[in-house]
Amino acid sequence: MERHPKQIHVRMSEAEVERAKRLAGDTGMTLSDLIRVLLQMPASSVGEGGRLIVIDRTTAAKLAREMRRWGHHYNQAVHALNAIAYYLRANDMDAPDVLEELDRASGKLAAMQPGVEALRRNVEDVAGSVVASLGR
Repeated sequence: MERHPKQIHVRMSEAEVERAKRLAGDTGMTLSDLIRVLLQMPASSVGEGGRLIVIDRTTAAKLAREMRRWGHHYNQAVHALNAIAYYLRANDMDAPDVLEELDRASGKLAAMQPGVEALRRNVEDVAGSVVASLGR
């Protein structure tokens, strides 16, 4: 049994055929593979004003890995701020200004967390998406 038994015939200008062949060649695909990938595009990206960003799985995986690293560094920064605040409080140091700045910095880092998590989820979704992938 054939993997793709159905066929579609399309009329195109010479320029369109050349562009399709060039695009397929540049991405290491056959014309059929190129059409299949283009058919995976969301309908909202086809019309006027639509925007589609395509990244390969390798790049998406690198982005996800970088986001995990960033999260690790973020956690280390918060841990360091908490440790400084703990030692300042435990030693009864008279440093209200330092504690105030530490609280402010900690608050700013905490306010970033929802955005960081959303970005991490989005990048990981793209990394696992077949639709957004040109790789095989």
